[in-house]
Amino acid sequence: MRPFRFRTFAPLCAAALAGAFAASCRRDEDQAAKARLFAPEQPHGSVAAAADKLDARALGESAAASDRVLRMPRAEVSARLGSYKAEARVQFAWFRGPGLPDGGAEVQLSEESTLTQAAGGDFTARLANDHNEGFELVWVGGEAFERGLFGPYHKRRTDRTDPERLREQALAALPTFDRLARGLKLALDGEVRVEGRRAYKYKVTGWGARTGRDDDRNLPPVQYPEPAIAPAGKEGGPDPDTARRLDLFEREEPVAVSGSVVVDADTAAPLACELKGHFRVPGPQPADATAELNLHAVLTTTELAKDLKVKAPAFEPEASVPHAVKDPLRFLGKAAQPGAPSTEDATEDDDTDQEPPAPR
Repeated sequence: MRPFRFRTFAPLCAAALAGAFAASCRRDEDQAAKARLFAPEQPHGSVAAAADKLDARALGESAAASDRVLRMPRAEVSARLGSYKAEARVQFAWFRGPGLPDGGAEVQLSEESTLTQAAGGDFTARLANDHNEGFELVWVGGEAFERGLFGPYHKRRTDRTDPERLREQALAALPTFDRLARGLKLALDGEVRVEGRRAYKYKVTGWGARTGRDDDRNLPPVQYPEPAIAPAGKEGGPDPDTARRLDLFEREEPVAVSGSVVVDADTAAPLACELKGHFRVPGPQPADATAELNLHAVLTTTELAKDLKVKAPAFEPEASVPHAVKDPLRFLGKAAQPGAPSTEDATEDDDTDQEPPAPR
């Protein structure tokens, strides 16, 4: 009987050891994942694309070349140029049906943005408009500090902020104008100097160089939610607000564009632009009012290859907030149920709000 007992006990022991080993591996993997999530890191961007050799003289000959340069992500621009300071000014005015009985509508806005990019990847970005709205972001040493225009800086966790997206938003004047124009048509207008560097100046000659742009990323089709109440056979679609935005983008069309673009000769990175355009969005029905947009965008780049430094600003710690998830009854001011475990004292094992140390 002893061999039989041994054969019965051995698989159980092996299964227990395997389970303990798997649980230990899961805990190690969880800790490693948290360490990667909360560790300081540089913002992800199109830095790998900066190794591509681009012909700065081909923008007037190839729509693909102009698309590659005019819509170049700011992360790639920074990787190509190194340190620099960029400033952008945008003015736009929307008009809708000035001849309508209600007088139509008009919306005007002016924005100014500044980007100071250091060679090591640190940067500061500021965007403000004439309605006293905007933000300031400092990315230094793998840490993000953010504030409104008139408030104090706060340190943001890397899993709750997106420095690259905010940098793109601050300096989006040129790619946004190119998208509205459905692709600018350019003609080479000679060689110029910008901060002592050779550059090519292009004159805008038209629009519609790219009527459409296919997404070359391997993404699944968009899955819209099913409506709560829908007739039989009707598929789901976007919510009304998203549908209006998509419809506006599809029906928007340029009417007139003019201006110039300056591109660095060595890296093909865009350095400057001054663009004016008039765009319109016809109504869904012929009798509907047409919305019109006047847009003026200016971009300048200075301090190229200078020794720019970015310092971490003075910041205020985040305010401590009661956590309803940890202790909902105490959060609501109610007594705990008899026999329920007390959560008044936070345990060291509960690390939902603790950031693990960076991996060594």
